[in-house]
Amino acid sequence: MTLDTRLTGESRKMTDVTVIGTGVMGSALVHALTGSGAEVTVWNRTKKKAEALSGPKVRVVESIAGAIKSSPLSIIVVSDQELSQNLIKESGADLDGRAITSTAFVTPDQGHAFDTIVNGMGGKYLDLSIPAYPGEVRSGTGIFFLSGSHEAFEKHSHHFERIGRITTFVDETPSAAYISEMAVLLAYLPMSVGFLQGLRICEHHNISREWFRDTAFELYQYHIRSLLNRVTGESPDTKVEASVNTWGRSAAEYAGYLQEIGLDSGVYDALSRLFKAAAEAGDGETDWTCIARHSATH
Repeated sequence: MTLDTRLTGESRKMTDVTVIGTGVMGSALVHALTGSGAEVTVWNRTKKKAEALSGPKVRVVESIAGAIKSSPLSIIVVSDQELSQNLIKESGADLDGRAITSTAFVTPDQGHAFDTIVNGMGGKYLDLSIPAYPGEVRSGTGIFFLSGSHEAFEKHSHHFERIGRITTFVDETPSAAYISEMAVLLAYLPMSVGFLQGLRICEHHNISREWFRDTAFELYQYHIRSLLNRVTGESPDTKVEASVNTWGRSAAEYAGYLQEIGLDSGVYDALSRLFKAAAEAGDGETDWTCIARHSATH
């Protein structure tokens, strides 16, 4: 007896949320949603992946159209925006006021295009950005940025609030969720690479991993807050704490030492060039945060 056959008696009953795409993040969403009490319909092109999530609150359906019609809110969790759009088109479903959200990265043009498609099919569109790891989502501590239809957000935001520590409506511009995520996370990968390389330096010199962890955590809490207050204008202190020339010399020194011990210096080579460009433009003795004015052209 197949799962769909067992659920035939409930096939006409609406579930709370549909999740389309049951990879790592899709599975985490299903786990969190059902843990919060929601009933969930799932669909995946490879059905076995969807059936692996079967349970008392999970319904697996055969078709993308059936999945969308099963719930007032569908979350599409696939690898790219084009695939997400194609799945909606493929369904041919009359959305009848249903909300469609997509977690794939979206540019402004793609966001407006998807919004037009969903509205043309009678639905409401929301971009969903999840700046959190699947493990965080699974444990109920996810972070969710949404943009697009405010009406749809007001109607369905409780699902995200129940499974996340932050749920934010960014703007009615369809792409605003992902653009805002990119703005916030842009520093994350370079910083993470820096931490990993810093750990390698500690290992090279037999410096304790525990010391590195505790010191970095203590140091960065203060410096990140201080920097953000300065660049957003919240700090009343306007004196130059470190100039372009000062950090430019440090960037060149860091790059040189990374090369010396066999680590990739690419990030600091780029920073060194950026500080040099700012100095050549006459900002050598200006506070180093002015490099934002130069990064667009160098």
